Amino acid sequence: MEQLKKLVKNYGIGLNYFDEDDPEADLLYIYRKELEENKALLSPEDLDLLCQYDLKAVELYEKYKNYDTEAVDWLKDTVQIAKANLKNKSNYRKYP
Repeated sequence: MEQLKKLVKNYGIGLNYFDEDDPEADLLYIYRKELEENKALLSPEDLDLLCQYDLKAVELYEKYKNYDTEAVDWLKDTVQIAKANLKNKSNYRKYP
């Protein structure tokens, strides 16, 4: 559980520092994929944070989608997971 909480935090931090040439953008995808696979184990508070971060990921992708870089490709893959998750809003208390 503590490790998942850390992944949520790291996902958010990675999004805060993302730019189109981010050499560690693949980590965003790895974090998000791991969180998706273990979503059932997250606390309601962590699910709320995850939703906020997913929304931020979508916003970032909209901002950078015209850049042809590896970092943006990783962000696109991350956003595919995020969008699928956001469609099922019943996962979140604060975002019905």
